[in-house]
Amino acid sequence: MRVSTVMHVGCFLALAGLGACADQPATEPADVGAPAFARKAADGSAGADVVRIGHPMLTRINRRLAARGSDLRVAKAELLYRAKGADPQSPTAIFTNDRTHVTAYQWVPGDPRRDGRIGVTYAVDPHLQTTLTGLNFPVPVIETDAGFRLSSQSELDGYIEEAMQAWRDRSCADAPIERVAVPAGTDPDELDDFFLGRTSPSATYAQPADIVQAGWQPAEFFEAITPGGADAILGITFTFVFAEDQNTPDPSDDVDTDINHDGKLDTALAEIYYNPTFYWTNRGAPIGIDFYSVLTHETGHSLGLAHFGKLFITKKDGADGFDIDEIHYAPLALMNAAYVTGRNEIRGSDNGSFCQIWARK
Repeated sequence: MRVSTVMHVGCFLALAGLGACADQPATEPADVGAPAFARKAADGSAGADVVRIGHPMLTRINRRLAARGSDLRVAKAELLYRAKGADPQSPTAIFTNDRTHVTAYQWVPGDPRRDGRIGVTYAVDPHLQTTLTGLNFPVPVIETDAGFRLSSQSELDGYIEEAMQAWRDRSCADAPIERVAVPAGTDPDELDDFFLGRTSPSATYAQPADIVQAGWQPAEFFEAITPGGADAILGITFTFVFAEDQNTPDPSDDVDTDINHDGKLDTALAEIYYNPTFYWTNRGAPIGIDFYSVLTHETGHSLGLAHFGKLFITKKDGADGFDIDEIHYAPLALMNAAYVTGRNEIRGSDNGSFCQIWARK
């Protein structure tokens, strides 16, 4: 039994009024636009911000995994990118326009490949911080009302726990979301070595849980995903699915499984990574990226929630540029694809999506 990856590369993207990097906290991020390898969305719409991609990166991941005898395989990828700014020639400039509430892959309750768990387990990397080129201190850096200060492992762990608890508190479901420890001496992250360009994968990698909160990664990690990614991607969730080996040397003919016949692929693992090149905050300040909003959003992806909602400005608002308060939401949701500013909360559509998935488990 192989495992393949849906890189729901569920990116959460900075939209406006946010710091592009640690030394320029008040500048707007560079316009990333679609990666060079992206194909136009299936509906051909100019405002669509979801593209399915085929990229040599996926092939390289597969080859590397196969060479080390791993059962992990990359099956396909979905990338979400930040739409361009206002077009005064258009009646409405759409930043994001997502219509699905849940992903095309879900955790199977009682899946024997996950030891029969009804709910999910999660683990937190014991090394959540990282470093950036030219800096001699760990990041992310935290914005406070008194200025900026360094973060700590225990503090970041606490923010992750807050995000996990937010979904655990949903009253519509009682499927457990349980934390487990990372075994001593093991590396809990599968994909960091690949995106950081390390020639050899970690010899101590071992999957510790269904969901792995892998922490903050260097800028190069996000640049390897797409050029300009370090200036736009706030968080990213990689979702792996189970696939059946067809007993050929080529993993591309493996068949993704749906053992409970619900029309969804069977999720096997989710890894979540965050970007430290922005200032982060725990108080919703406009100069920082709010921990709760981004961590809870990405955790939602790991639990099967998709991006949802439309973010747009009208021609009138965009005629002479736009302010953050001129952005319209339909509806405003934690699972909107773009982060604008301040603290967001789990709202009605988010709760409904979660309950659609988990109330039946």
